[in-house]
Amino acid sequence: MKKAFLFLFGICVFMTANAQKFKVIGYYTPTKNPEEIQIDLLTHINYAFAIPAKTGDTLLSLRNPENLIRTEKFVHKNKKEIFISIGGWGIGDGGGDDTRFHKIAERAEGRHTFVKNVMEFVKKYNIDGVDLDWEYPDEDSPSADHYVALVDELSDALHKQNKKLTAAVISYGPKGYGTKKEAFEKMDWLNLMAYDDDYGPDYIRAHSPYSLAQKSLDYWLIERGLPAQKATLGLPFYSKKGMGNYGPNYKKLLEDGASPYDDYWKGAFYNGIFTIEAKVKLAKQRGCAGVMIWEISSDTNDEWSLLKAIERAK
Repeated sequence: MKKAFLFLFGICVFMTANAQKFKVIGYYTPTKNPEEIQIDLLTHINYAFAIPAKTGDTLLSLRNPENLIRTEKFVHKNKKEIFISIGGWGIGDGGGDDTRFHKIAERAEGRHTFVKNVMEFVKKYNIDGVDLDWEYPDEDSPSADHYVALVDELSDALHKQNKKLTAAVISYGPKGYGTKKEAFEKMDWLNLMAYDDDYGPDYIRAHSPYSLAQKSLDYWLIERGLPAQKATLGLPFYSKKGMGNYGPNYKKLLEDGASPYDDYWKGAFYNGIFTIEAKVKLAKQRGCAGVMIWEISSDTNDEWSLLKAIERAK
């Protein structure tokens, strides 16, 4: 009887430990009070965004540093981790204009100064890690090598302080838009942005179906050789109406009458509860480190919450 109890207890401990290892990373833009975040359903917060200066050697001052301070205190009070996400698609010079990152990375002196300033930021705000969101270094060009050099130096500086480095990357090819293997070998994990795949032929299509999650994992884990334990699968909490046109976020869709279980409503494609749960199970089946969400302020706090769906599926 005692042996059976100990055996079952051991299984429970093992299962609990495994569940805790599965990361649920939520990007957070300061559009709501941090105390409203369902922090018990997350393991990490990626605070978005810190913006590089045009000079390419430092970060611009935050518009509302008090919010980051509040968020850091709230996250750490709940024994979770907070990262600062640097960059983003709308980096400051128009969507997808990554000139600032090129300036940072192309010269050794620029990289040194930038890393020094990032480390000062991390210390000042008591941050656990950096999420590099350069969209994107160019394939088969000097910027791909400059990206490796920047990642190498930033990774070393962070790891010396027991901090982490991650990056947001394209869902699949070509060549990860300049993300070389030498770069992701220095990362703690990569956040695969398995959404926004609605560009292409002249017809409206879903931007983040289940098939894209499969395609993204196949690309990074098989074609590129990224270890599964270094991959988090991106999940969208927003909708799109095709060819880059954004629709309402998940919360607004439900307020307007959409079903939490469907993936389409009045021209808008989104991920409902069933699709989110299926993607989480896929990430677990493939041995991934976890899942990542853009963006947690778009979720509900009721029974239809997508974060709760993730919790059930993991």
